[in-house]
Amino acid sequence: MKTMRLTAAAAIAALGVLGPAMAQETIKIGGIAPLSPPGGVQNGESLRDGMVIAVDEINAAGGLLGKKVEVVIEDTAGLPEKGVAAFERLASKEGVVAVTGAAHSAVCTAVGPVAKKYDMAFVADECWSDAVTAAKLPQVFRITVANSLVYSVAADWVKEAGFKNVAIISENSDWGFGIIDVFTKNLQNTGAKVTSFTAERTVSDFTPQLLQLKRANPQPDLIVAGFTGSNLLLMLRQASELGIAPSKKTAIFAAGSDALEPEFWNVVGDGGVGVIANPAGLPGKPDTPLSRSFSKAFEAKFKRPANAVSMEGYDGIMVVAEAIKKAGSADRVAIQKALREMKWEGTRGTIHFPQTDEPAWKFQQWPEVPIFVIQYTKQQQTPGDAAILWPRSQATVDKLVLTP
Repeated sequence: MKTMRLTAAAAIAALGVLGPAMAQETIKIGGIAPLSPPGGVQNGESLRDGMVIAVDEINAAGGLLGKKVEVVIEDTAGLPEKGVAAFERLASKEGVVAVTGAAHSAVCTAVGPVAKKYDMAFVADECWSDAVTAAKLPQVFRITVANSLVYSVAADWVKEAGFKNVAIISENSDWGFGIIDVFTKNLQNTGAKVTSFTAERTVSDFTPQLLQLKRANPQPDLIVAGFTGSNLLLMLRQASELGIAPSKKTAIFAAGSDALEPEFWNVVGDGGVGVIANPAGLPGKPDTPLSRSFSKAFEAKFKRPANAVSMEGYDGIMVVAEAIKKAGSADRVAIQKALREMKWEGTRGTIHFPQTDEPAWKFQQWPEVPIFVIQYTKQQQTPGDAAILWPRSQATVDKLVLTP
């Protein structure tokens, strides 16, 4: 299992002179992310790199409680069993005070009981399944969207855009089934027909499903690609190569956040022009000093633009740091109490964690996560430069969908 440590004393540690005395002068925060296949590696790297920026800033400002901060990052490979092992190692052997990250809903739901076992906060990033917070574990907090939140917004866009034949190709995970469920429920009584297919996460050839849709009468006017990782990108490429979508007849909506990463263009190529994506945040929105400074620092350090996932990585570390400040302690239970009481201006808005009981997914869920529907209009475009279709209050184009 891959482990990564990031501190202001990293150069000293690399020389082998970071002894026990210095180790006692640090506060450790755990990070988990998919940094190897079959996980969404690009998302994992964005999460990790956002965490790096946060730790750099905290330590440059003097650390926490007079101590330097260290983030110990474990690779989950996007697999629940590896996520559990990573969390166990961080909690028991590394002695972290809280954990953040993940990027796969199956991992987030699996590690929730481990957070409960160690009575330690887990701040979930980029895990959209309702089940993550619906378990109502007091140790689990979420700073990204839930399926019921994000896809109800996307469904509103679908209704307004006037799509009538929607086809969903989704992975058979909690997140994937959630996509089907939320779209189906929200499009009831609208006159729209919803057809769905499911497949294993490991499937990389979507030709049978796509050809079935191509032969359908009528053909779908919208395809929802409900996969994560490299297989999402392969589906998008295959849809383009088969001449199905994006096209004048059929739009394609990438539900997975891998469509926000630079690898999207490397895999999909010119077939990415016209693809629609659904980020839970965009750099510069809101246009605040923190949003601007984070984006600038991220691009300077990593030579690529920030995106919603890197913003989540940053915010995850920062909300834990703010809780430690508020509590005046790095005690695991004290951090949880402070998280429930805090309001913090993050890169994407004011983060807080209401104790809402119904519906269950709202428990300790940040309710105002910014949600956008965007569409790429040219090759190598970043999410921040793409056309904003929805919400209409922030749209940058007049149309609800652009035809290639």
